[in-house]
Amino acid sequence: MFSRKWLIRAGGLLMLTVLAGCSKNPGVYATVTGVVTHNGAPVDNAKVTFHSTAQVEGKPGTVASALTDSTGKYLIATVGKEPGIPPGLYKVTITKLDAKGAPPEGWDAGQAEASGAGVNQLPKDYENPATTKLSVTLEPGKNEKNWELKGLASTGKTAPVKTP
Repeated sequence: MFSRKWLIRAGGLLMLTVLAGCSKNPGVYATVTGVVTHNGAPVDNAKVTFHSTAQVEGKPGTVASALTDSTGKYLIATVGKEPGIPPGLYKVTITKLDAKGAPPEGWDAGQAEASGAGVNQLPKDYENPATTKLSVTLEPGKNEKNWELKGLASTGKTAPVKTP
C-alpha cells in the first residue's frame, strides 16, 4: 500500500512538472525611448526603426518602429500584443520623408524615394538596414538610446527642423 501511494504522488508530481513546462512563457521584453537629433537639432516626424539581427527559423526577426514628436523623442513600448520587443542586437534606421503625396502603405523610405513619392530629409547613411551605421543591444526592461545624426541630408540640405 505504501509503495502505491508513493507511486501516485510521484506520478502527480511528474504531471505537474510536465504541465508547468508546457505553459506559455510570458517572455522577457525590452522597451526603448530616446531622442533623434540631426547636426544638434531635434528632428520631428522621423521614423525610427529597429531591425532585429536574429533570425527565427530562417526568417527575419522583429521589426518595430516609432515616429518622433516635435522634440525628437520616440518610444517603442508595445508591438502588436506584446509589451515590447525581444532583447538583443538591432540595426537601426532613421528616415524623415518629405512626402510628395502619400506612398502606399508598407513602403519603406527607399521605395518611396525611388518611386518619387517622397524624399528622405536625413543622410542616406541611416536609411537602409543593410548599410546603416547605427546599431544597439537592447537589454530586458527599459532602455534609453539617443541618436545624433551627422551630415547632409539625402537632398544635399540639412533637414527642416521644428523648433519648440
